[in-house]
Amino acid sequence: MAKYKAPSKKIHRGFIYLDDETVINSLSAVEAGKIDEVVAKVNLAREGGVAATLGVGPAKLDGGKKGTSEFEEEMVRTRTRFSVFELWYQSLVDGKALGTFEGWGPGVLDGVESGDTIEFRADCEVAPIETLLRTFLWFAEKAKSSGHFFSQKGDELKETKEGERNIRALLEGNGDQVVVLARPLGDPGPTVGMSIKREWLIGTLGRLGGEYTVVGQVDRLIGDNEEFPAMRLTQDVAPSGVEIESMKAALAVFEESAATLNIEISGNQATIKGPALWIEPIAIYR
Repeated sequence: MAKYKAPSKKIHRGFIYLDDETVINSLSAVEAGKIDEVVAKVNLAREGGVAATLGVGPAKLDGGKKGTSEFEEEMVRTRTRFSVFELWYQSLVDGKALGTFEGWGPGVLDGVESGDTIEFRADCEVAPIETLLRTFLWFAEKAKSSGHFFSQKGDELKETKEGERNIRALLEGNGDQVVVLARPLGDPGPTVGMSIKREWLIGTLGRLGGEYTVVGQVDRLIGDNEEFPAMRLTQDVAPSGVEIESMKAALAVFEESAATLNIEISGNQATIKGPALWIEPIAIYR
């Protein structure tokens, strides 16, 4: 009978998101010497060229010295950010500074405080309303060009462009951030929401989906009968009731469109309703 033998430990991390700026700043406060050591080692390898960092023969790239330099710099940056994460993560584990959960369910947030650094396993997905709006923006761009299946003309194209303007106005308040929802493994319990920044993505946003380990810092606990705006009209002022109601009304008109694209939107997703947890993500990986 065929049988799978699982690895006894996991060493490789398949990152899809890593905010290494936060990691470096955090680790620098308590373990600056370790960061210096990592950077020094990587720079030493870099001085020997690409071959030294890869452990292979000379590499030849089109574009001459400039192309080689850019390749080396990107490799150094990538290796450094992963190495520093491992040091930072281990320092949290060794210092017992990482909050973890045994399962999930009602009452699981008892004892959790804003500012805690936490780790959990969860099914993660881009919020359905984000998927809907960004799918429409992709379609609108295609509709403007001619000669293919998505091309539009006349009043039909005019209507699409109007929808595009409205959606871009709605998304403007979030800047380069995208709302992600996480369902921690275990029994049904509080919702976990977060905004990921595109600059820290490793790969493409379309890859995000399925089960991941999430490490992040608790931003706020959303209590029973409370709600927090997942999508913002503006980042320049604190969330208000007026903003929340305005965003709810604006997003409600897209519920019918979601059904036609087979995107399930359960309830209005302008807010995260309590009990819930809103976090600042630091790393998402498998």
